Amino acid sequence: MVIPSPEPHAERRRSARARRLRQARCVFNDGSSSLDVTLRDLSPRGARIVGDALICLPPTFELRIHDGYGGYSVRQARLVWAKCGTAGLEFTD
Repeated sequence: MVIPSPEPHAERRRSARARRLRQARCVFNDGSSSLDVTLRDLSPRGARIVGDALICLPPTFELRIHDGYGGYSVRQARLVWAKCGTAGLEFTD
């Protein structure tokens, strides 16, 4: 028996996401290519990014999230969806 969700658009994520506004960089092709993006949402399992030319992203890449102090954290990511300059990522590390 399937129990309907109490709200038509209920949250389906496995972990809570936090709103963020940080600069990030997608690095691919063994470090020879990169794409600057803005991180908008972040959870332990993934992120939402916005930027130009997201269509150029490969299926997997390295996401470098700038911390605002000159450093960054690195996560291995997989592209889950992309639409109108926005993309959803799943962390694979």
